[in-house]
Amino acid sequence: MINILILIFCALIFIYLSLFLYKKFLVNNKKSSSQYMLRILEKYSAYLIVILISYVFIDMFVYKILGHGYPASYNQEDIQRAPSPYDMFAGKQNYVDHNSDGFRGNEFKEKYPEKISIAFFGGSTGYNGDPPIIDIIKQNLEASHIETETFNFSSVSSNHNQHLHRLLKFSNYKYDFVLFYGGFNETLQTMFYDPRPGYPYNFWIRDELSPIRFLLLKYFSIPSEIDKKTGLISNISKIRKNENYGSNEWIDRVINNYVDTLLTSKNLTEKFINPNKCKKANFFAIYQPISKTRINDELSFKLIDETIKKIRDFEFIYDFSNLYQEKFFSDLTHVNQKAKEIMARSIADLINKKYKDFCLN
Repeated sequence: MINILILIFCALIFIYLSLFLYKKFLVNNKKSSSQYMLRILEKYSAYLIVILISYVFIDMFVYKILGHGYPASYNQEDIQRAPSPYDMFAGKQNYVDHNSDGFRGNEFKEKYPEKISIAFFGGSTGYNGDPPIIDIIKQNLEASHIETETFNFSSVSSNHNQHLHRLLKFSNYKYDFVLFYGGFNETLQTMFYDPRPGYPYNFWIRDELSPIRFLLLKYFSIPSEIDKKTGLISNISKIRKNENYGSNEWIDRVINNYVDTLLTSKNLTEKFINPNKCKKANFFAIYQPISKTRINDELSFKLIDETIKKIRDFEFIYDFSNLYQEKFFSDLTHVNQKAKEIMARSIADLINKKYKDFCLN
């Protein structure tokens, strides 16, 4: 409520200053000739500057602090979602704990004698963590006397369509197990950002908006708030209309894209990827937990329910959506470190069984 009151107050001040300037200008204009116009503008230019600076300050700083507008995080856009050829974006290369490929962890090596090699592809849940899920999986496997090396190909906001391209991009390495962890970015993220199934996060903003529109949405709160309600500045309303957003046909396309991408990734893994220790490379996918208590719309519930129904037909897609208690969630999909440990143990148990089936026999 306080945000709305401040917004109204600032808007009234802006209108008052504008009317005051207009009135002064109008009075002086009647008393002077057209040749005197320049002196009038010069006299009242201070008012214009004050109004402009006030607007920019209120919009870019006050409203941003109060949470209005779209996020303009330098860290996410330039470090966690840095441009990456072929797979759209990934982590920034050689930043903090990123390796030269832009992913968390040590430099990747092509050979790991007597170790099973695991490639882990996920979004922010796979990227975040201290340590990340894949590192805890390694700890669990090595506690069971299975020497393991890991590749964490996770990056913030990325989806499985990008992961498929990333798998091909880094297919020169040998993987015994290829794991796609996700489900949220491939389905529900489509509701909040680019509605076209399989498109990367905010593709229309990053690659289709004009520079002026991009500038307005990234740095200015008032145009962003208007766009959230109308979608006119970003053109998202037109894209949603063309996609028939929210319809049963749209839901089917979103879910089919999720499953078809996993099927293609499985086919690529089994026919193209060389194993490191096992007889062949094995692919499987995890459908991640999503907090249902934080959902307040029917479309999200329907999208989740229809996704779970669909993946039941595929034995290589494991539904871990009920693995967490609600207390572990910080939002719809992000969880605390305790939850990551629970997930890692469950995946490690699964890999342990697959290891016995595909690597020992």
